[in-house]
Amino acid sequence: MYEAQTFSLPALDGISQKSVEDHLALYQGYVKNFNAISALLPEYAKDSEKNAHALAELIRRRSFEFDGMRLHEHYFTQFEGGASPMPTSGAFADALVKEYHEPKNLIPYLTAIGNMRGPGWALLSWDPVGKNFLAGFVGEQHQGHFATLPIILALDVWEHAYILDQGVSGKGKYIEAFFKNLNWSVIEKRFAAVA
Repeated sequence: MYEAQTFSLPALDGISQKSVEDHLALYQGYVKNFNAISALLPEYAKDSEKNAHALAELIRRRSFEFDGMRLHEHYFTQFEGGASPMPTSGAFADALVKEYHEPKNLIPYLTAIGNMRGPGWALLSWDPVGKNFLAGFVGEQHQGHFATLPIILALDVWEHAYILDQGVSGKGKYIEAFFKNLNWSVIEKRFAAVA
C-alpha cells in the first residue's frame, strides 16, 4: 500500500492556492485508486477465467493510477523550496547546451510539447546509455513514456492543472507560470543522480 506524500509548497505566482489544493486532492485520489485496484487483483485472479475482462481492465487501469501518482510526485517536488534560476553552468547546463545549444532553449521546446492538444504531460527524460535528453508528450499519463528512462522534469498539461486559474484556453499562460515557479535546483539534482 502506498501513502500520499506531503509537499512543502510555497505560494506560486500565477497558480492559485485553490488550484494547488484541488490538484493535490487529485494526486491523493491516484494513490487511493492504485491501492484499491491492487487490493482487488488477488481476489479477481482466483478465478481468472471468469473474471478475465474485469481483471484485464483493472490491470490496465492500475498503470494509469500508478503513473498519475508518480508523475504528480515529480511535479509537486519541482516547486518545493521556491523558484530558482535555470543553471547556466555545471554538468546539467553542459548537457542542455549539447542538446539544445543553450540551456534556455529547453523552455520553448517543452512549451511547444506542453501546448500539444490532449490531456497529458510534457516530460524531459535522460537516457544514461545514449547520454542525451529525450523530451516528449505522454498521453494521459501512461502512453508514450520512454521506457526505463528517468524523468528529469515533469510538466502536467491536463486541464485540471490550469482551468481554475486560466480557463479552458489558458494552457499557455499556465505553462509560463509553471516555468516561472520551477525550482531548477531540484531538476539539476535529478539529473546529477542519473547522469
